[in-house]
Amino acid sequence: MNNDCFAQDNTFEIKGLHTIYAEIYGNAFEGYTIGYDYALKLHEKHKLSFNCGFGYVPDLDNFFNFFDFPIVTEISYLYGKKHHLELGVGVTCNADFWSSKGGFYRADWFTPFRIGYRFQKDDGDLFFKAAATPFIWWNLSSFMPWFGVAVGYTFKSR
Repeated sequence: MNNDCFAQDNTFEIKGLHTIYAEIYGNAFEGYTIGYDYALKLHEKHKLSFNCGFGYVPDLDNFFNFFDFPIVTEISYLYGKKHHLELGVGVTCNADFWSSKGGFYRADWFTPFRIGYRFQKDDGDLFFKAAATPFIWWNLSSFMPWFGVAVGYTFKSR
């Protein structure tokens, strides 16, 4: 006697959205950021987004001798299908350098928050976000209101 039993196929597959973007201001404070974002779909209208990037902040008073190199990370909750409410928090380390001395000067630490709008389709294409990004500046023990705008490209999920 021979009985074949078949279990159900596992159709659960984790698919995330991969995005490359450029942001002005935002988590880098007064600079520009190039970043990578990975959005993980939890449910129909709920996603978690993880991003990291690096930036450049020129010193406008002494353009050729001083610059900042911010390294940014953030985690965000997204609500919506392609038009999202974005709520996030991150950590930014802003390292100051000067080229005439060829060295490192100091590091400032920020905790940026994000409350904003994000346009991102599940099948890829244009990516856009605009947000209020107030932050806590730990070295100065102060809170500062701020904003940021980003544009990029989301790759299609497979």
